[in-house]
Amino acid sequence: MIRIHQVKCESAKDIESALLKKLNMPKQDLLCWKVHRKSLDARGQKVLFSFIIDADVRHEKKYLHKKDVTKAPDETFTFTPKGKLPLENRPVVAGFGPAGMFASLLLAQYGYKPLVIERGPEIDQRSKDVDAFWHGGPLKANSNVQFGMGGAGAFSDGKLTTRSKDLKARKIFEELVRFGADPQILYEQHPHVGTDGFVKIIKGLRDEIIKLGGEFYFDSQLDDLEIENDALKAIHIQDRGWIGCQALIAAVGHSASDTIRMFARKGLIIEGKPFAVGVRIEHKQAFINQAMLKERAADPALIPARYQLTDTVSTGKGVYSFCMCPGGYVIAASSEPETVVVNGMSYSDRGGENANAALLVQVGPEDTGDGVFDGLAYQERLEHAAYDVSHSYKAPVQLASDFVEGKSSDHFEDLKPTYPLGTVFTDFNTLLPSPIAKSLREALIAFEKKVPGFLDGAVMSGLETRSSSSVRIVRDRESLLANVFGFYPCGEGAGYSGGIMTSALDGMKCAMALMDNFDKPLNPSLE
Repeated sequence: MIRIHQVKCESAKDIESALLKKLNMPKQDLLCWKVHRKSLDARGQKVLFSFIIDADVRHEKKYLHKKDVTKAPDETFTFTPKGKLPLENRPVVAGFGPAGMFASLLLAQYGYKPLVIERGPEIDQRSKDVDAFWHGGPLKANSNVQFGMGGAGAFSDGKLTTRSKDLKARKIFEELVRFGADPQILYEQHPHVGTDGFVKIIKGLRDEIIKLGGEFYFDSQLDDLEIENDALKAIHIQDRGWIGCQALIAAVGHSASDTIRMFARKGLIIEGKPFAVGVRIEHKQAFINQAMLKERAADPALIPARYQLTDTVSTGKGVYSFCMCPGGYVIAASSEPETVVVNGMSYSDRGGENANAALLVQVGPEDTGDGVFDGLAYQERLEHAAYDVSHSYKAPVQLASDFVEGKSSDHFEDLKPTYPLGTVFTDFNTLLPSPIAKSLREALIAFEKKVPGFLDGAVMSGLETRSSSSVRIVRDRESLLANVFGFYPCGEGAGYSGGIMTSALDGMKCAMALMDNFDKPLNPSLE
């Protein structure tokens, strides 16, 4: 099989003719082909699709000498476990977000029959609880946007962006397609599945793990560890009791602050790390299309448009857009009572009227203090302060132009915010710490210069505090073990990833590290 780069055409239906023309190939030499990567080239007068194509051809050697043609590499993921240490009990994966999902799937596929414990419920019940909260019902502590089957990734844009060329990434995409994702994610430049697509996928993943001998405990929070001679011996599950456990992949998520603090009390080495806080900004998607695409703003091949903005301001802090959701919605993402947390999500069609993105400011020890949990306390103070604006789960809001000018807002313009629980006008200049507010003001002025009209009518909602973990559970670079033998810190909550793909990749890495240490469990059903 050969790989052909830079196959350009105006429409996907013209790929084969463009391929034959590029290679000067008679049709009978082309046996079969598939798209490996698709992108858009909008630099010229015409918008062109640019494809990388893998093809089986006759007379392969003849075509390998042509420009932009290489041998197609074998991209099959392979792994041979080397573990020899006896494992009395089955391995446990704590958390079933993207990291936990792919850790447990890989363990199951290699015969390790993991036990997966998830503090929240299955996805159908979780979706009902989230919907009820968004319609004014109670916030449930373990069934919300952060906790439950699927993790925080289940209520997001479902972005699958990765720069990794690791074959593990290819396997993740292939598994997602196997469980219901659109096959286009295998080759799209900016793949995503949307909240609705992700729900279907995680059900398929769960069912496959069960079919391979894994087991799930939902509504089951990890709340204690038994450690003997610096090695994990057992774990305690709330309302279930103690179970033997010599190998634990802790993929508890970035919002599981209670669990992370428990780990510290049990002697796990944890350190603070930089993170970011800010707001979520909304524009009309039509404005973003026009600003980014100009005269091509109505081209269905290009919309909905997205943007990415960064700036370094006078405070020395970086300010950047994050998790941009074209055609999306700002959501209520609180997981603790009397806090307001916002996030963004979109459905697979990205068909909403508004676009949104987080605008985040870097936070370091100069803002929070040097203590391990000072960053976490800083986040929590901000979330409670946002709640205290109205003593409700309404989101504090302000027009971006008013924020920059230092004046209060009292009305919306054309854009109406999408946050589901109502809004209350506030001044982010006083709600946010002064260095954060100053940095955000300066960045917005810079963004207005880069994207004229960026401030006009745009609505800022707050606060966005959960973009990444403020702590890291220290682990060895090679073995991925923490200072407690058998304990594998994993994913966003452990401080090693940010987003669906990097979390899924870290889950696979931890599962492979576990299998390179331990043999299959002697008795998978033993607890």
